[in-house]
Amino acid sequence: MMKRILFIVTKSDVGGAQKWVKEQIDICNQEFDCHLATNKKGWLSKYSNTKKTYFNHLIQSRFSIKYLFLLNNYVRKNKIDIIVASSANAGIYSRLLKLLNNKIKVVYVSHGWSAIYNGKKMKHLFILIEKFLSYLGDSILCVSEYDYKNATKVIHLNKNKLKKISNSIFPIVKKNRSDSNNRIKILSVARISPPKRMDLLVNAVKNIDVELHIVGDGELREDLERAAPDNVFFHGEIECFSNFLDFDIFCLISDSEGLPLSAIEAMSCGMPLILSNVGGCSELISGNGILVENNTEDIESAISQSSDQIKTYGRRSKTLFKNRFNLEKNKHKYLSYYHKL
Repeated sequence: MMKRILFIVTKSDVGGAQKWVKEQIDICNQEFDCHLATNKKGWLSKYSNTKKTYFNHLIQSRFSIKYLFLLNNYVRKNKIDIIVASSANAGIYSRLLKLLNNKIKVVYVSHGWSAIYNGKKMKHLFILIEKFLSYLGDSILCVSEYDYKNATKVIHLNKNKLKKISNSIFPIVKKNRSDSNNRIKILSVARISPPKRMDLLVNAVKNIDVELHIVGDGELREDLERAAPDNVFFHGEIECFSNFLDFDIFCLISDSEGLPLSAIEAMSCGMPLILSNVGGCSELISGNGILVENNTEDIESAISQSSDQIKTYGRRSKTLFKNRFNLEKNKHKYLSYYHKL
């Protein structure tokens, strides 16, 4: 009988963690019975091929004892063997389940340590909580070398409980370019909300003869759209966006990141990358783009330099993706990891 894995993430909306979960389910389906737990029906539940999905909006609350016991009931009823948690809330509930059900194995996936970059004045308290939770869980999966270093040097987690597998995705199905406009087109795919710094990117293109296309939505969109110049285009949230070849350069400006999947998607399509020098972004740049500090001058300079190197950077992006971030080649790493649990 196949083992049962429950993938749990707070929200089912379009996002990097959700795409990671969806593709993990894709690779696990042949060797495990896959379940999903999230807040409500959405992009993730729609496109994930799972045996069962458990919906409960209480996972979004600050903390709910009721949800903890309801989740435990689901785990026991469906005889779940492994839980893979891919958000902060999911990580809390999943590891606390060990107090109620010690037979399950629990993996917390760190898509960037929110205890560090969102902690502010409470940072030290959040780090202590993370250390406590790490004792309950069985393993922590770090998606980048940067996250692994933070786990060991900042949070001081037990190395024996840490595993590093850099984010990988299936190659994007490429589509032919739909227009012949020679104007440089910059693409950014992200939520228009903190910590993404769309405001800096919009300001950076005000005086440059390029187009900026933003795919995504969020609470800051309305204000940003009012202030944006005529060369900025807002496309909203697009499910399963894959038209990367309609654009020339990919740009993601952010105050914090794990290892951004949208940038890896762009890389798989042979796009130059301009990324903020935060989180694991430096691990995605090797002669295929530019790391920038979060200011308009740096971003403007990177756009100008990348515009002159589109073909060279693009070829290097394809090579880097093929060698390091292609899930078709790396899926055995995840499957081996889950089986060893």
